Amino acid sequence: MKKILLIIFLLLSFESQASTYDQLLSSKKCKEAYDQNISCIYKAGKSLIIEITGVGTSVAGIIFSKSDLNGDYYGSYGVSHGCVIAQNSNELLDIAFISPKNAKIYKTWKECMNGN
Repeated sequence: MKKILLIIFLLLSFESQASTYDQLLSSKKCKEAYDQNISCIYKAGKSLIIEITGVGTSVAGIIFSKSDLNGDYYGSYGVSHGCVIAQNSNELLDIAFISPKNAKIYKTWKECMNGN
């Protein structure tokens, strides 16, 4: 009986972990600077913090304040689609994309590239 309860507990704790998409969405904080440019910060897990400055401008910048390949999450940039990639280090398919064009978070790179 104890083994069954332990297995159920472990399964529920794995299922209750928020997806990369959900973590980015709930952590997203945007602010407008004195020059009216918008900056947004996104976080996932303990090892990923991304900031996008100048959202929607031709000089938008992407800052990986914290990103660790050996941590629980890491970030990269997709040159072909122009989006920031947030990746769960332990779950290959748990991935999300952030657009520097509009600061929105997407589940696929195609949606991110198109800015839907």
